[in-house]
Parts: sequence; structure tokens; C-alpha cells
Amino acid sequence: MTLAGNSAFDIAVVGGGFAGLTAGLRSAERGAKVLILEQGEDERYPCNSRYSGGVFHIAYGDPSRSAEELVAAINAMTKGEAEADIAGAVAAHSARTLEWLRAQGAKFIKGPLDWQRFLTAPPRPLKAGLDWPGYGPDVLLRNLTAKFREKGGTLALGYRAVALTLEGDRCTGLTARGREGGEVEIAAGAVILADGGFQGNADMVQAHIAPRPDLLIQRSAGTGRGDGIRMAQAAGAQLSDMSRFYGHLLSRDGLENDDLWPYPQMDQVAAAAIVIDGSGNRFTDEGLGGIWLANRIAAFEDPTTSFTVFDRTIWEDGPGTKSIYPANPTVEKAGGAVFRADSPEALARLIGVDGAALTRTIKAYNTAVRAGAGSSLTPQRSDGTPPATPIETPPFMAIPLAVGITATMGGVLVDAEMAVRGKGGDPIAGLYAAGGTTGGLEGGGNLGYVGGLSKAVTMGMIAAETATDVVLREVTG
Repeated sequence: MTLAGNSAFDIAVVGGGFAGLTAGLRSAERGAKVLILEQGEDERYPCNSRYSGGVFHIAYGDPSRSAEELVAAINAMTKGEAEADIAGAVAAHSARTLEWLRAQGAKFIKGPLDWQRFLTAPPRPLKAGLDWPGYGPDVLLRNLTAKFREKGGTLALGYRAVALTLEGDRCTGLTARGREGGEVEIAAGAVILADGGFQGNADMVQAHIAPRPDLLIQRSAGTGRGDGIRMAQAAGAQLSDMSRFYGHLLSRDGLENDDLWPYPQMDQVAAAAIVIDGSGNRFTDEGLGGIWLANRIAAFEDPTTSFTVFDRTIWEDGPGTKSIYPANPTVEKAGGAVFRADSPEALARLIGVDGAALTRTIKAYNTAVRAGAGSSLTPQRSDGTPPATPIETPPFMAIPLAVGITATMGGVLVDAEMAVRGKGGDPIAGLYAAGGTTGGLEGGGNLGYVGGLSKAVTMGMIAAETATDVVLREVTG
């Protein structure tokens, strides 16, 4: 639809993913006149929610557990770095948000892993590449859109928010730019920012995360441009640390071959084996997992110089074949390179690293793993899931790695009611945020990943209820 030159709504939501549609629909259910602005122009517009795997979890656990259990899980995952009020709010409202989603037509099945109790149906097929039409997240987004329109909500496609309107210390609306370039002023009792992170904004990624964003694989829709974060910052919002992101290790050939992203991931193979740089040496603790490794490699001046090195046992009898989207055989079937050799020295020649260095690295690693002494290595090697496994059964193997960035984990700081915090810590009246636009729950120095989909819908629910309570109370006096 085309917005009028001056439009007025009770609630204006920026972004049409899970956070935005939840916020918009819940606001409309409560009697508000609601607008959702979505920059995508097609009815099945690309967004991270639509491309996701569709698992709703909190800290890799059941999101319907008690609030106390969820807070404990969040604190364990983030090592206590999550903002207490945000963690408490998400934990307190997660279970009822899932039930609300069911009432909107969401269908959940149990996935293959214990933490995948809430996997949207129908599930995505277990194959390489991007395949989203007709699967769980796409179906749920379309259900939420239909329900939103049934409640009288307005979904304006092809509009990108460019600035917030402030009157004194209150947000009273925003300016949006349409597909033809014209701008429209929108008055609103409250604005909810729910347009995701900034993974699709190369300048912001370079400023906060990686010196070479052009050498990262955009493992997402690429539509998260950080508009909400930048607008909130201009309005005086506090921001969290923005140096961390959720992502995975991929085959380096995914830089040229779209069949190699977003799946399969190399995380499980790397976590069972070693990751080396261009010198043939380890440079970090592989046991900390794929998200940690992706962040570590993204910070390199050249993030295309690392490899995971493993053996036949890991590839054929271990995580190579036993993860959710197994690297073996999907990497090679999709055209990705897997190097094999009878010795570490021969493997080093194939991948262009120093043979003596790689031989020493593997020998030291094997000795430490057999002795259960990963802490003696430099850098130390912890045991994760899967556990560290010796590299000793020929052929010795290597996959060149690239980093796939899915979603950033920093952004606007909010309070327990999802009101955006101003510079002094007090909320900015009329301004709320949800989902990937926010910071303070995930990321941090310990890179705790809490779960993007659960965060999106739960924060969207809280923001909608808070905003409509305030706005409708003001309307009725």
C-alpha cells in the first residue's frame, strides 16, 4: 500500500520479521491502530526470520521452562554478562509467548536434538544451500501477517524508516522513505524498533566487527542495515557493545558458491579437531565452538586464511556425518573443496602452509588430547560438544574456512519493558525496541548466544503490551 503524506497511528513498528510482526499483531489485538513498515517490497520479503532454521530456544534449552530456570540458563550461557532486567523479562514472558504463537497458528515439532523441542513445522530439509519457501518460519510469518491484517493492521511494504521524530524528550513518530524515494511523515503514539541488527551494513560491520566485511559470507537475508540502531542513537539512546555476532564456520568456497550457505556448517568438525591459520599453527580454543571461532576469524585482517584440519575418523565416524546438517557428504556434493593426504606434511603442501609447523601442531594436539591435558596447549584446548578427538587416522584432511555472519548481537539498550534507555538511563518516552535491534542479552566478551527467534518474539510481545498500555491510556484519558 501507499502511505498518505501525513499518516497517524497509535503504534508504528519498524521491521516485519518475527519481532516486528509479533509487536504489531499483539498491539492490534489490544485495540491499537498499528502500522508496520517493512523495507521489502514482495509479500514474501526476505528477512532473517524467514531464512532461519526455525528453532525457538533459550540458551539451547526449552524456552517453556520456568522463569527461574531460564534466567539461570541465560546467566550460564553468557557467564553472567546479560543485563539482569532484560534476561529476567525474556525469561518471565517466554512460555506465554510460545502459547500465544500457537494461538496464531504456529505448529511446532520436536527436532533431532534435545534443545529443539520447538521447531516450526514443516521443518527445513537437511541439505546444503538456502531453501526457505513453504517451511516453518515462512509459514509462521505469513500466518502472523494474515492475522495482523485481519485485526485492521497496516503493513506498508517498500518503506524504509530514516529518522525518528522527537518533541522534547519524547518520540512522536518517524520519517519513512518509499520505494520511489519520496518521504512521508508518520505520527505515532509510540514507535517500536524491530528491524534487526546491522549485519547487512558493510560500513557498520567494518566499524564494529571485522576489517574485511567483503570477505565474510552474508549468511542471512542481508536486510539488517542497522536503521533502528542508528535512529535510536541519534535520539540519545544508549548502545551496548556491538563487536560480536552470531555466525558459523562455512566452506570458503561459499564466497563464490551459493549452494554452500547457510548450510552446511563446519562448526562441529572444527570443534572436534583443530583450526589453523596460514602459518600452520592453532590460534584459539576450538572447544569454545563455532560462534566463538567465527568471531575470532572475522577479526583477522584476512579472514580467508584459516583451515580446519581433521582425519578420517572425525569425517566418517564422528561429527562429519552426525551433526544436524552434516558436512560429510554435503560439502563436496555442493562443490566445496575437501583436501586429503596420507601425512600432515603432504596435506600442508596441498593447502599451502608450512609442513613442519602443521606436523608439530598435530603432534602436540594429539599428545594433549590423549592425556586429557588440553589446558597445557598454547592456546589451551577445552572440551566442548563434540569433544576433542585425536587426528591420527589417514587420510589427514582439511577444509578451507570462511566466516558466515548471520546476525549481530549488539544494539539498543532497553529496560524490562523494552523501553529504550536514554543516555542517563531513563527511558525515552514513546520509544521501544525488540529482537535483533537490541543489545544487552547476548554477545559480550564471552559470546553467549541466547537464541534469536525466542528473543525476537518475546521482546516483541513485551514491547507491544507496554506501548499499548501507555498509548491507549493516554488516548482514553
